[in-house]
Amino acid sequence: MSKRRTIPKATREQVLSEFNHRCAICGGERPQVHHIDEDPSNNDPLNLLPLCPNCHLTDQHNPTKPIDPLQLSLFRKHKDPVILKTQFEPLFQRARFLYEVSENVGSEALDSRVSELVAFVASLEMGAFYSERLFQLLDSPSGRLYVDLYESEEVTKHWHNEWEREYRGKLLANRDNALALVVELLRYQKW
Repeated sequence: MSKRRTIPKATREQVLSEFNHRCAICGGERPQVHHIDEDPSNNDPLNLLPLCPNCHLTDQHNPTKPIDPLQLSLFRKHKDPVILKTQFEPLFQRARFLYEVSENVGSEALDSRVSELVAFVASLEMGAFYSERLFQLLDSPSGRLYVDLYESEEVTKHWHNEWEREYRGKLLANRDNALALVVELLRYQKW
């Protein structure tokens, strides 16, 4: 067990100021500073979250598992407490691939992940509107399958690699807008 160290005053003030000296979950007064990873010696500001005594006691995020750092960064950016609730988990897991777009991920896998996210969003309240917007942001670039039959395998491979690079670039360029839409969609859910 790690030894508890006092949170430095400047760090404590930074974390409390980020949330206007209110609970990050319910907006309640007199928040306590919670160590997300449950390590009382880890006073990194990104590991600290202000919670009112009630939310700290009940720890409204899933107490059986630590908060995902990507989910926490999304929460810190948008300040929507629903992001930390377990109801958001299925949606976040489907959107998570947007953080993991790399050379190692093939276009078929990306297409599949985009399709699953769009379909899942479509099933939610106001989903028709948001799924259409997400599809516009994340759909694969056109022209993927146009290859002259007389081109060599090397040329075909080159054009396919260029198309995949363009697709990954589009996903990375639109990631923040897509995630902002996902967060905006939360306000219409009856969770």
